[in-house]
Amino acid sequence: MNKNAFIFNTNKCVGCMACVAGCSITNGTSLQVNWREVNCHNKLRHPSLPVFHFSLACNHCEEAPCMKNCPALAYSRDEKTGAIIHHAEACIGCKYCTWACPYDAPKLNKSTKIVEKCNFCVDRISEGKRPACVEACPVGALEFGQKEITEEDYITPGFVNIGIKPSIQLIPLREEHTTPAIENLDAVEISSEKLESYLPKKESKVSLDKEWTLVLFTLAVAGLASWQAAHLFGKAEMSLIPFAIVSVLAIALTSLHIGKKLRMWRFILNLKGSWLSREIFSFSTFLGLTGLQIITENQMIGYVAMAFGIFSLISVDMVYKFLKRRDGLVLHSGMVTLTAVLLFAWLQEVSILVELIILAKGSLYVWRKIALKKIEIRYFPILSIVRIICLLLPYILLDLEMILPISLIIIFAGEIIDRSEFYHESDVITPENELRILNYKT
Repeated sequence: MNKNAFIFNTNKCVGCMACVAGCSITNGTSLQVNWREVNCHNKLRHPSLPVFHFSLACNHCEEAPCMKNCPALAYSRDEKTGAIIHHAEACIGCKYCTWACPYDAPKLNKSTKIVEKCNFCVDRISEGKRPACVEACPVGALEFGQKEITEEDYITPGFVNIGIKPSIQLIPLREEHTTPAIENLDAVEISSEKLESYLPKKESKVSLDKEWTLVLFTLAVAGLASWQAAHLFGKAEMSLIPFAIVSVLAIALTSLHIGKKLRMWRFILNLKGSWLSREIFSFSTFLGLTGLQIITENQMIGYVAMAFGIFSLISVDMVYKFLKRRDGLVLHSGMVTLTAVLLFAWLQEVSILVELIILAKGSLYVWRKIALKKIEIRYFPILSIVRIICLLLPYILLDLEMILPISLIIIFAGEIIDRSEFYHESDVITPENELRILNYKT
């Protein structure tokens, strides 16, 4: 079936940025935010590598991950044109859509603290006109029209196809553009590491300096869920005031990560599609029911609270499904579900479960570091040794009396290291990242 779509010819694009300028002028975007970007393969124009560009904005996908995963329901589809529209008045600035989109279309405006993106020039195309970026292209590399898009239209090196049916037809490079003839047979061998060092350092969308509040929040979720479960089974004391203090701190930590704090209530509007909505809803419900359990001492309420606590742990791990692990592993030792089980086992003093979880977490951690070393990704050996010690030392001290508080402090220290490394070693899929990977493979 035909639909409105961009048509991009990689053979014609010269990277002049006219499409970016046309979009910015027409839509009045700020200097810090471009809705359309031109990503370049071989930014340094090394003569032994092909040079080509991708001019990309929002591709208004049929199964748009931004709309599906936005917890605040800040996206909608214009049925007439197929455009995915972002509603600024509903956005909470959580940036989750910027993780979900593989085309880097949603952009956070640091001035307004909310996201904005290409709107397909919906007013123009509704009147039969072409989008501003298309009008501005001087070489005809970017076109627009009614097209029936097939999977073959996405087969271009460096373009991400994850099955979300973007509204773009790509005309791939001709063979002579992908394998340039090199006349100088004595040319030095290309070092991908050296090429990378010459490029400007890219700003990752996932980094520890941005996500440290989430490190503490996710560990707080694990700690509170394991504490409540251990209290329910009679192995741990839990009073209302300490529980309330930790709960308020956890909520404060997650609120620091969003741009519009007064709109936090919108977090829970998309329970149907967003794991972030499910995380916030289940954790909030868990906190409320646990407080009621402490006040009433009603075990049935406690069991319901524990169920919401378990679901909140699963939701926290599922929130990060969009992150691209640099080691390529699906499971990792910093998963909050594993952390919560470890803490619960310690509080319950179930030694066999403690042993199994330590073995599982330790094996996953070592496996992860070996995988990183193989692909020559920088990691911190001394920090890794400290993390392993924090995993094993409490077990060594297991038989000593009055050691539980000290053991829990050591365990939490190790989990903070592990969780922090998780953010350091992760990134999201973007066109720029994919082109950099292509540089290495070329």
